[in-house]
Amino acid sequence: MVNQTKKLFPLYSLLFFFVFYFISFLLQNDLWGNIFSPIVAFLSSILIFISIKDLKNYKSNAILLFLSCLIWGTADLLWLIFDEFLFINPEKIPFINVLYVLPNIFFAILLTLYIYKNHENWNTYQLFIDIFAFCALGAVLLWSFIFSETNHTFVLDFDYILTMFYIFLDFYVMVEIGLIFFSKNFHIGKNFLLIFWGIFMYAITDFYYAYLTLNNAYKANSFVDIIYMLCNVLFSLGILYEVSHPSACTQKPVDELCENLKKPKKLVFLIIIIFYLLFYFDVFDFTTLINAIVICIFYWVLSMNIRTNMLDRLMLKTEKEMNEQLEKLINERTKELNLANQHLEEISNTDALTGLFNRRYFIQHLETLIHSDKVNTFALLYIDTNRFKPINDSYGHEIGDKVLQELGLRFSAYNLSELTCFRIGGDEFAVIIENCSDVSEITNIAHKIFEMLQHSISVPPYSFTLTASIGIARYPLDAEDKDILIRYADIAMYEVKSKSYKNNYMFFDKLFIEKINKKYEIEVLLQNADYDNEFMLYYQPQYSTDTQALIGMEALIRWKQPQNGLISPSEFIPIAEETGLIIQIGEWVVEKAFSQIKKWNELNSMDLKMSINISPIQIKNTDFANWLWKKMQNEKIKPEWIDLEITESVAMISTSSIEKAFDFLNEIGVSISIDDFGTGYSSLSYIRKYNIDRLKIAKELIDHIAYDENALLIVQTIIMMSRGMNLKTISEGVEDMEQLEILKELGCDEIQGYIFGKPIPSLEFEKLHLNKN
Repeated sequence: MVNQTKKLFPLYSLLFFFVFYFISFLLQNDLWGNIFSPIVAFLSSILIFISIKDLKNYKSNAILLFLSCLIWGTADLLWLIFDEFLFINPEKIPFINVLYVLPNIFFAILLTLYIYKNHENWNTYQLFIDIFAFCALGAVLLWSFIFSETNHTFVLDFDYILTMFYIFLDFYVMVEIGLIFFSKNFHIGKNFLLIFWGIFMYAITDFYYAYLTLNNAYKANSFVDIIYMLCNVLFSLGILYEVSHPSACTQKPVDELCENLKKPKKLVFLIIIIFYLLFYFDVFDFTTLINAIVICIFYWVLSMNIRTNMLDRLMLKTEKEMNEQLEKLINERTKELNLANQHLEEISNTDALTGLFNRRYFIQHLETLIHSDKVNTFALLYIDTNRFKPINDSYGHEIGDKVLQELGLRFSAYNLSELTCFRIGGDEFAVIIENCSDVSEITNIAHKIFEMLQHSISVPPYSFTLTASIGIARYPLDAEDKDILIRYADIAMYEVKSKSYKNNYMFFDKLFIEKINKKYEIEVLLQNADYDNEFMLYYQPQYSTDTQALIGMEALIRWKQPQNGLISPSEFIPIAEETGLIIQIGEWVVEKAFSQIKKWNELNSMDLKMSINISPIQIKNTDFANWLWKKMQNEKIKPEWIDLEITESVAMISTSSIEKAFDFLNEIGVSISIDDFGTGYSSLSYIRKYNIDRLKIAKELIDHIAYDENALLIVQTIIMMSRGMNLKTISEGVEDMEQLEILKELGCDEIQGYIFGKPIPSLEFEKLHLNKN
């Protein structure tokens, strides 16, 4: 947007000053004409200059146009200084006259470069004929319009030589423009049309200026100067259009007629008519007309001869090549079709990697079974291998493919008359058991498939053990449509993956659909939830084990939906994490928790610590730590008031962004606790790596410490380890005095649980815990 504005401002300025220059011409005001003239030229050069870096092609042309406008502006500026301030006639200053001739040189170079870049597309013989014809016609016109009408004597001085030099340059430019337009058959981009018309007008104006100069009739700021300025404007507009609509450089195909042979037949007659009209209006005499007609006829005869010759040669060459290639092409195409048919036959129904039937045949086979009279019922087993992705990620796709090939061999060996195996895609497979509705029989086959997949797979030098999740749907019991049947089997399979069931297979149940619908309903409700009116924070106290003094609390979100009542966090938090809404919900929780802890600590002159649960989605957000710090600064929250609770799964993620987030939180003084420690990875590596302040021992362990020796030993080990690493420990879910006494004896630092209080709203928390303390 800024770049576009940079170009539009000089463009509008250019048009603005050109209009004022034209007005000064109409008013015959030489002073303002002398002022506006260099401004217009300089603005044209500026517009071209800022466009050069954005050009894809023809940058050299733009540089030449930039120099021509710049030098013209410089010459006009010197004209203004000498004429208006030094009161010296600028026409008598040779240096200024030389500057005005330099753009002619740049135009000649520009057109020569353009022709050079495109000469490969032209016929050489025709090019020489074009040059001869245009030179001859140009010479006739030049003599008729300038020299024959000018009464002058040859004087060998600088001004006369300079005049002859730019007349020659203009003549050269006119010939080049004629060649370009004639040979290209007017198929030129709009940008170059503007530039070429500008150069053409410039050359014509130069001829007229030469005529006026030789007759001592030139007057500054006349219509001649208006045309010169218009040419500069056209140059800048042409370059600007090239930036926004780049022209393509094309090359002539080998067997295509040269571009300068593609001429309209009526063009020669059009030139003759133009010369006749000029003669009719007494622009030149009858001799000039005859000369022009002779040149055109001579040009027409030679061009047609060359064109006919080239067409004949091209047609003969084309016919010969076509005859030579025809048989070869037919043979190759026939061979290709045969190979393609064979290949299609092989791959249409078979998976290339495993040799099993593929998804395409799977869909066809299902459709066939559903419409078959021989098959009344069948079972679809949808199988997804577990732990295959880590193999691909850790050992590469080549090893992963070999594992899939081995699985394909095992499935192939399991193919029976009533049982068909397929590879659906990736690490997903399917098995169809025909004429089978007995649950025990289907269960037995599912067990065998699971055991088959569980056998170790050897891919030297590695050995892998996989498991599987199997979803089962039955036709027609569960569904009569193939797409719905596949969907139901897939849903059952994902139900197995999402839960820790004893079995690794599951039959489809309509309750799964209700569960999915319920999940979708909660997702919709979350998206439209009014956070301030529906969400609320409950607070569960945290006490010191030794002093039994209140040391803080944990903020726990509750959702009271107007139509559905209380919805458990275990229901809506996973959905919020899947949809990304956890970011906004988490920010709302942080804001409310900050406000509450600030109020309690300031009113009671205390330094209680607020524990806030942070979702993995939030901590993975690279901007979370900075956002939290800014929020603390804005709300004037002391870092020692805040404790962030994260799960072990987050701590196990080793990425630079999470490491930076932990380091930053430690720097600003925010403490970090690991929630539910002892039930997951319980790894020491991330505790050493990150600056963890506290381990929160999981409720599942606390529930059993009074009668389960293993649970007791695990809790004892965690507490001893924490002391050795200078970490605090807090036990959650403490519900009776026996648990409390055991934890106190083991040396647990802090307690959270029903023994001291359940999660309650802020007002109840103040009455039961703050006022008591």
